[in-house]
Amino acid sequence: MLNNKTKVYITLITTIGITFIIYSILNINYNYIGEIIVFGLIAAITESLPIYINKQVTVSVGYAIDLMALLIFGPYEAAIIGTLGYLLEIVKKRDNSIECVFNKPYYKTLFNISQIAISVGLGGLIYKYLGGKTGTLVYPNYILQAIVAAIVYYFLNNILVTVLVSLLLSKSFIKTWLKDFSWMVTNFLFLAFIGILMAFTFVAYGYISLVIFFVPLLMVRYMFKLYMELKQSYYDTINALTKALEAKDRYTLGHSKSVEKLAVYLCREAGFSEAHTEMVRIAALLHDVGKIGIVENILNKPGKLSKEEYDHIKQHPVSGYEILKDVPFLKNVRYWVRYHHEWYNGNGYPDGISGRQIPLEAEILAIADVFDALVSDRPYRNAYTREEAYKIIVDNEGTQFSPRVIKLFKKAYEKNKEDFKHDF
Repeated sequence: MLNNKTKVYITLITTIGITFIIYSILNINYNYIGEIIVFGLIAAITESLPIYINKQVTVSVGYAIDLMALLIFGPYEAAIIGTLGYLLEIVKKRDNSIECVFNKPYYKTLFNISQIAISVGLGGLIYKYLGGKTGTLVYPNYILQAIVAAIVYYFLNNILVTVLVSLLLSKSFIKTWLKDFSWMVTNFLFLAFIGILMAFTFVAYGYISLVIFFVPLLMVRYMFKLYMELKQSYYDTINALTKALEAKDRYTLGHSKSVEKLAVYLCREAGFSEAHTEMVRIAALLHDVGKIGIVENILNKPGKLSKEEYDHIKQHPVSGYEILKDVPFLKNVRYWVRYHHEWYNGNGYPDGISGRQIPLEAEILAIADVFDALVSDRPYRNAYTREEAYKIIVDNEGTQFSPRVIKLFKKAYEKNKEDFKHDF
């Protein structure tokens, strides 16, 4: 069920988009009608082969086709081609059902054709406004205008979809964009290059260029799909390990997911790239994986641990390091896992390192780990409140935690206070 903000947003974008589509139909060059149909069918093929980023978001290589059309025919023709791509798409979904315009929610179709018409059309209008000429060789005279048009098209399309997803998930625009869209910029650069190159060769050599470039474009899509599937398999394996640990230690149920969530907020305050943050997320999920080797009688003991039992628990960072050390993909993660119980003043374990010897990533894991432990019930005490846990951590600046990680923690807490809780 859509919330009111989402309904208003979809209505606004649909109104603007449908108006622009009608205006485009009235202003296209009807000498291009055959080309518009052919390009529309090609756009439909690319849109029929989406790659799932998550349940709500998919991407395709249709961007290159739309950009090509924009540079060859102009904004109105490209808007119609982009619209045809979404109207004619036939998508096989993850559950093997077929989705097309006849069984898709009408508001979804209206939003999709509207946002593509607006973003492609505005990109084309910018190209013309800057002096770019359609149907001529882009290089060398109009390459700058083409690059600007590609950027306008990409980011406007990105913004329109990000706003919708953020409204659907009730999350902030920035968080949604950073999580689901920002990492695709490199992909965009490559597709923009392909789109401009295809426009150049189409003007120079005609339809033969479509045959030459369309197959490589589908290969690009296939390689990207393989990458996404491989990435998902990594997460599935990591989540399986996490669940195996939580099945053994009932007091830490959901702990790894909470540490992951809080660590991401601190990574953003530290200015880490999305790729860097992804690795810290993985480390957060795996930070206690070494506890798999600890007997359940100790992990689930309701009372205070003996010295021998506590010494055994203190070996879990080393055990985690040993489990991960032979995985090339986790080259740095293994050290962050090993050092996540080290203290700034050197009183931590297992190696007793101090100060800047402790990687910032391990410090982030440590502070997220401690906060979540404090706001969770334990067999020997009730959970602290969010404010009490915050004070305990801040009071340990200079001993357990460094000033630099406390600074990140304070900023992340102030911006995301409602999310600083154990809720998994």
